[in-house]
Amino acid sequence: MWYRTVIVGIVAVSVGFWYNSRPELPETVLQYLSNSLSMLQPPGSPERSVEQTLASAWDTLITVPVRQWRRVAVGVNACVDIVLSGIGLLQALALEPSGGQDYEILRTKEDLKQTFVFFLEKGVAAERFYSDKVTFQQIARAASEYPGAQHFVGGNAALIGQKLARNPNLTQVFPVVHSIGLNEQELLFISKSVSGPHLSLLSRDGVPDVGVVSDIIFWILKEFGKTDSKSRSNLTRIHFHTLAYHILATVGGFWENQVSSVAAGARVAGTKACGTDSIDSKRVFLKAPLEFSTSKTAESTCISLNLSRPVAEWHRDDIYFYFTPVLICRDPLRTVGLGDAISAEGLLYSSVIQDKFIL
Repeated sequence: MWYRTVIVGIVAVSVGFWYNSRPELPETVLQYLSNSLSMLQPPGSPERSVEQTLASAWDTLITVPVRQWRRVAVGVNACVDIVLSGIGLLQALALEPSGGQDYEILRTKEDLKQTFVFFLEKGVAAERFYSDKVTFQQIARAASEYPGAQHFVGGNAALIGQKLARNPNLTQVFPVVHSIGLNEQELLFISKSVSGPHLSLLSRDGVPDVGVVSDIIFWILKEFGKTDSKSRSNLTRIHFHTLAYHILATVGGFWENQVSSVAAGARVAGTKACGTDSIDSKRVFLKAPLEFSTSKTAESTCISLNLSRPVAEWHRDDIYFYFTPVLICRDPLRTVGLGDAISAEGLLYSSVIQDKFIL
C-alpha cells in the first residue's frame, strides 16, 4: 500500500510546480486539489469524521487576543429560567401537541401550544409576549412544579454578565454599544420593522440562506452603523448566530481577532448545549451549507468551505464578514441562554483597535 504515499508526493510536487508557473490559478481549483490530497491518507491512518476535523481546526484557529478587555457594558435585567420538557409542559396543561402556527402575541394556552409546535418543527428558538397575566402565572407555576424542572439565572444581561465576570480584567463600565448579537428572529424583525432588504428568510432544511442573512447584516451596518466619520453611531460589529452557522460582520478598522472570535462562539455553542468542556464529536453533527453565495441583492461570490480551514472571509465595501459552521448537539442538555453565551464568548476573543473607539 506504499503507492498512496508516492502518489501524494507526486501530486504535491506537481501542484507546487503548477502554482509557481501559474500564479493566477483559481482559488477554487487549489481548494479542490487541497481537499483531494487530504483524502489520500497513508494506510493505517484512522479516518477522521467531519466533526473531528472541524473541532480540531477550531482549536488551531482560536487564539486569545493580544489586547484583553478592560471595560464591559452592564445591562440591568434578570429573571429565572425554568428548563423542562416542552411536550411535558403541554401535557401538564392538558394540551395535545398538534397544529403548529406562529402568534406574535400569546393570549391563550392554545396560542402557546400552536406556537411551540410551529417552532419545534423548524428546530429554532422563539420568544413571544404573553398578554394574559393570570394565565401566564398558571403556566409558570405548572412549569416550576413539573417533575425534574431545573431553575437557572436568566435574562440576557445576567447571563452575559456571568460569562464576562469570570474574566478578572473586566471591572469597569463600557457605556456605549459597539457590538450586538442577533439570532434569525431578531435579524428578520429589524429588517421588517424598518423596511430592510428582505421580508423573509429563505431557508433550506431549516437553515437560513447565508446570502439573505449577509444582505440584512450589511444593510444594518450601512444604515445604522459607524461606516463614516460623520456617523454618530458606535455600532461596528454584529454577531449573527443560528443553529447551523455563525456570521460575524465588522466595519473595517475597528476590530481584530475576528476569525478566533467567530470560531470561539461556534465552539461554545456545541459544548454548552451538550454540557461538555470540549467538543465530543460523537454527540454533534454538521448541518451548515459548505457552499453558498454571499449575497442575494448585490454582486455575489460563491464560497466553498474547507473544513480544515473552517472560517470563510469576504468583504463588501468596508464591511468584513466571517462565517463558520456550528456543530449541533444531537441530544442537548440545555439551550436556554445559549445565544447569550455565544455572544459573550465571541466578545472575549475579540479585541478593538483602541484609537478608533471613544470609550
